[in-house]
Formats: sequence, C-alpha cells, structure tokens
Amino acid sequence: MRLSFASAERADFSMDGGVVNLGSAGGNGVVLAGKDVAPWHARLSLDARGIVLEVMDPAARTHVNGRPVREKALLRCGDTLCLGSTVIVLRADPDVMAPIVPPPAKSAVAAAAPAQPARVVLRGVTGRHFGRAIAVHQSLVVGTAAGCDLVLDEARVAPRHALIELDGDRLWLRSLDSADGTLVNGVRVRHGAIHAGDQLAFEHSHFVVEAPGLPTRGEMAQADGDATKAAGEGEDAAQVHEHASTHVGTWWLIGAAALIALGLVLLIHRGI
Repeated sequence: MRLSFASAERADFSMDGGVVNLGSAGGNGVVLAGKDVAPWHARLSLDARGIVLEVMDPAARTHVNGRPVREKALLRCGDTLCLGSTVIVLRADPDVMAPIVPPPAKSAVAAAAPAQPARVVLRGVTGRHFGRAIAVHQSLVVGTAAGCDLVLDEARVAPRHALIELDGDRLWLRSLDSADGTLVNGVRVRHGAIHAGDQLAFEHSHFVVEAPGLPTRGEMAQADGDATKAAGEGEDAAQVHEHASTHVGTWWLIGAAALIALGLVLLIHRGI
C-alpha cells in the first residue's frame, strides 16, 4: 500500500505492514508540515482486518472520504484521508493491480428485470449515492448521461464513462467514453478485472464492490498462484517422466547391441 499526497508535498510513502505514525513532530514515521496537522496526529496500522486508522489527537481535524473520524476507522485502498489540510490517498501497490485483459464485451441485449437479487452491488461510500446499493445484474453503464444505469453528477466523468460487466464469477471494468479510466483502489485502470472489496472512484463518487460468493483480489491472486504452481509441478513431473523414459530407452539399445555383438562372436568362433 502507498500513501500518496494530493498536493505532492512529499514523495509517496510505501507501507508494507506494521504501524506508522503521522504528524508534524519529528519522531513520526511520516512527518507532515501541512496546516492544522497535530504533532502526533494519527496512526495507521495493517493487520488481519485491513488498514486501521487511529486518531491520536481527538482535537485534530481528521476526515475519511469527507466524514469526520474521532477515534478509529477501518480504511481500504482508494480512501481519501485528510489530516488537517493535508490530503492523503491510500493506493494499492501497482503490482497488486497488474492489469488483466478482459474478454471481448458481450453485445447488450434488452431483457426483463431479473427476479432474483443481484449477486453484485456497488455500495456508495461518498457522494450523492452514499449508502445506496446499485445492483449489477449482467452489466452496468456508469456516466453522466441520462440513459446510463448509474447516473453521476461529476464534472470530470464522461457521459458514458465505464461499463461494469459480470461474466460468470468474473467482474470486468471497461472504459467507454473516458480517456483516463477509473480509479480502482486508488490506481487508474482503463480495462481490467475488479473484485469483491475493491473501491471504484468516479471523481468524488466512490463505491465499494459487494459481491458475496465472488473471490476477493487476494483470493484470486492466491488461486492464480496455486494454478501456476500446479502447472509448474505438472511440467516438472512430465520432464522427469520423459527423462526416465529416455534413460530406459538408452539402456535397452545398449543391451540389444551387446546381444548382437555376442551373437557375431559366437558365429565367428564356430566358423573357425
């Protein structure tokens, strides 16, 4: 995870684990010189629950996605953290967000409203759609145009900004009219896979993907790693089998040659 500073007052800070303190005092892991930053303002820690924010100075101004935090909050990549006037965006590491090329988009087919509840919803965490659940049945077009499935009032969002498409157990994000793509966990993505628990940001409107039964990004990465490992083990086994077969075949040829040589010696001996 990276702490990215919106005003570029300092370089990104990489946080792989453990605890880091943020404030204006020199002893903090991340020293901030912004206005209204307390000497010992806040603490971020990574544990089994995720990213935990602890406010160390209750009198200090602390906001997450525009909402005040007095004590603690559970954060995720893509959240915007404000300590006084310092704006910090929590971004996933680029290698975690390695793009996966989606399959060709399916042609849109008009269909009646599904009778069953949607497997995937976008839960609004900031903006006008805060708290709302927007269902993703097969596909969802996001943009500012009136005909979109999810209409946003955001100046920098395109009329038909992006398409979210559910294909089996995979969820895909595709840019439509947008040239810049969409922030996924704080990283800009044009086309690729999205997962349960990811946060999508369309300018100031943020949504969390809720998809019970679908794998999270970490679970999918582990499954892909296991598949790669299994494929490698299968390849190694095939190579061992091929080597063993070659080894046996070589000794068979040597044995056959020895028998032929012995037969020739016997024939020559009898002829003499």
